[in-house]
Amino acid sequence: YVFKVVVVGDSAVGKTQLLGRFAKDEFFLDSKSTIGVEFQTRTLTLHRKQVKAQIWDTAGQERYARPPP
Repeated sequence: YVFKVVVVGDSAVGKTQLLGRFAKDEFFLDSKSTIGVEFQTRTLTLHRKQVKAQIWDTAGQERYARPPP
């Protein structure tokens, strides 16, 4: 199974740190802002089945935001 997840939110709220902690068990206080989109993967075994999580980290910039209603 492959699950694709997109993490969105405001700038500087910790999206990249959340992804780094889940995918690589890393956390950096001095990380740089994401430009565009990045992704990481992690493969888990759940109920004796291989599950791959492909997690996309988006930049929290206004140009990627949803237009107001």
